[in-house]
Amino acid sequence: MPIISIEGDWLNRLLGNTYPIEQLADALEQLGCDVDEVIDVERFRCPNCQNVVEGSLGAETTRHCNWCEFEQEAEFEKLGVSTVIRLDLLAARPDLFDVGGISRALKGYLELESGLPEYPVAESDLKVIIDPSVDGKDCQRPYISCAVVDMPNMDEATLVSLMKLQETLHWGVGRDRKLSSIGVYDLATVKGPIHYTTIDPDKDPFQPLGMPGKLMSGRQILEEHPKGVAYSRLLADHARYPVLRDSEGQVLSMPPIINSDPTKVTRKSRRLFIDVTGISETAVEKSLHTFVSSLLELGGRAYSVTLVRPDGTSEVTPDLHPRKINIELAAAKRWLGLPLTLESAAAALRRMRLDAEPSDSKGEQLTVHFPALRTDFKHMVDVFEDLAIGYGYRNIKPQLVGQMTTGQPRPEEQQGDLVRSVLLGLGFSEIMSLPMTTEELHYENFRLPVPEHYTRIGNPKLKAMTVVRSHLLTGLMEHLRENRRAPLPLRFFELDNVVALASDTETGSREDRKVAIVEMGKEASYASIRAVVDALLYELGLTGEYAACDHPAFIPGRVAQLTTGTDVEGVLGEVHPEAITNFGLDNPVALAELNVRRII
Repeated sequence: MPIISIEGDWLNRLLGNTYPIEQLADALEQLGCDVDEVIDVERFRCPNCQNVVEGSLGAETTRHCNWCEFEQEAEFEKLGVSTVIRLDLLAARPDLFDVGGISRALKGYLELESGLPEYPVAESDLKVIIDPSVDGKDCQRPYISCAVVDMPNMDEATLVSLMKLQETLHWGVGRDRKLSSIGVYDLATVKGPIHYTTIDPDKDPFQPLGMPGKLMSGRQILEEHPKGVAYSRLLADHARYPVLRDSEGQVLSMPPIINSDPTKVTRKSRRLFIDVTGISETAVEKSLHTFVSSLLELGGRAYSVTLVRPDGTSEVTPDLHPRKINIELAAAKRWLGLPLTLESAAAALRRMRLDAEPSDSKGEQLTVHFPALRTDFKHMVDVFEDLAIGYGYRNIKPQLVGQMTTGQPRPEEQQGDLVRSVLLGLGFSEIMSLPMTTEELHYENFRLPVPEHYTRIGNPKLKAMTVVRSHLLTGLMEHLRENRRAPLPLRFFELDNVVALASDTETGSREDRKVAIVEMGKEASYASIRAVVDALLYELGLTGEYAACDHPAFIPGRVAQLTTGTDVEGVLGEVHPEAITNFGLDNPVALAELNVRRII
């Protein structure tokens, strides 16, 4: 999964405290974040876009910008070292993708604040007019949500955090921009109203981000621009490409590929226009709510945008009003095993930046209010996880279960361990082969007729997997073929289940545990494989009886049937030369296959 770096000093500034970075990392672990490490990273400035770039681990310099894809032979300007907490992103919690969201969660967990965060949205007169062509046969990207955010304290760190959050939401929510993608613009460079429409791929050129002064058509961007090449698949089937234009015809972006360079956000930007477009309405709303809420944690102020749809109806976004869900206190106590009361449960939820209140007179249910950005709440058990974290995993006292039981190995596993240890002691190496094969390999190569009824795959996805194996010989012979250039003799065995048809069972089939043993080399013969089988039977406490039999896969007169008076029975002998050559081999091969135990 992608990893993000959270700067410890900036996190402390947002928290209004000076916690040791190790304490912050520990608190994040308790919140459910996967902390990778706490390290010092070098920071550099890109000479092209002027953004800050973090160096790779262990690298003393960098020559590539991951924001604008600029690259040069000379080293980038070094800015210094920053101590960061590196986190593996948790796809279910996009609200913890950046320093703003993490500070919000930590304020509650560290008891600096409690309850629901407030995210007021003021009105604005900005409109986005949606053209019907974005949801037609030539273009399928129908959903859009927008917001305006004032960022009076936009600095270098905030700008980098904004871009990082944009990219991580593209991954975590947008599924690499397929479901949704985010565009951020300096509203001072845009004249409203804004139109969400489409363009001809070979006309209407604009300046893509990172290439100021260079006009490129939509198709040229997909073929030549680094971002266009990387995401061209998302528009490959479109006859027209989606774009956002302002009232003067200026292109803001061509989602989900690239923004325009004249409208890009810089450290001087103070008023931002944000759009999220996509093919999933849920992903679009989730991305916008998460993105805007994080900017508000960094000191921003949100304003609404009116969307005018093709049918004349309108909608105001973003909607950051809290949502609610009901939970049962008895169910929470049963799931978590905690001595919860209404008061303690509500306190634990407030610590997780939620609000809770009794929803019935009996005190058996709680109504939990959660912010719009908490898109992971689908069922009350999702709230139970937050309840446990807010209660504190370290406050949960370990207890023995009411009934102590210990697991026992199944009989076939006990017997299988003995078989395995004996054959390993005799110098054989264990292999594991696939349980599915083909009629040719499983029957014809062994000179066996394909039976009228066998375990066949009804709708195989691969031509090489059409039969569920009924014996283990195929895997061993294929393994010999793959290792035929290795020094001889080769000795392998496989211990696993096979499937056999059985009309007396409910499913019409049964499983048998078998062991197959193979030896290839000049000394491989009936006598050599018989010695191995005798040794195995001795360790199993069994006595075998051998009788001559006919088997198409073996040389006549050099094959025997084994019986022991138990489930252990089988066949052993020297493999027929035709079968040997069918598998591409050119040395004598001795095989034995024994049924170890029948499993219904």
